[in-house]
Amino acid sequence: RLTMTLSASLLWLIPATPLAASVFGLFAPRTARTLPIAGALLGLVAALGLSVAALAGALVDPAVRATSDFAWFTFGAQTLRLGWLLDPLAGFMCVLVTLIGLLVALFSTAYLRHDPRIGRFFGFLSLFVAAMLGLLVTNSLLLLFICWELVGLASYLLIGFWYERPAAAAAAKKAFITTRIGDLGFLIGLVWLHQATG
Repeated sequence: RLTMTLSASLLWLIPATPLAASVFGLFAPRTARTLPIAGALLGLVAALGLSVAALAGALVDPAVRATSDFAWFTFGAQTLRLGWLLDPLAGFMCVLVTLIGLLVALFSTAYLRHDPRIGRFFGFLSLFVAAMLGLLVTNSLLLLFICWELVGLASYLLIGFWYERPAAAAAAKKAFITTRIGDLGFLIGLVWLHQATG
């Protein structure tokens, strides 16, 4: 039986599987069209299975929020810790994100079957899902900001995938500018919070 502590300590695997599929898809040769698709689908299926297991573990005791921390690096007397958090809401949202990501990937295999850059698309899609999952399971504001930036980058790459079309290029630029404004507000809030609380 999967316990909540075990699930919390392994939560990093949920975003790691689509992230690995993304790296594989982006660096696979262009001639290998089916390998990036298969890697993305396997990564999303694995992330969905892990998300279901995490949700099942969280529902054992819904009132408990399980965390798993690690020291990223130390500077002087300060130690920067990152980690993962599991509660029923995070588990449910992970299942939802991975399920929708898997459905989008399945639809895209047919929709983009003749596109020569299909492997790159699946790399971008896997990166987007990995960043969204990182947003859901992190317990650190710094890691939250990093994942938020990766979501913005992946959104820009997906929106502008057909960059040779003027409408797609314009939409990608608009999305990039809009998210940069939000990112600036987010960063100002993080700096203010750090100054106020230490």
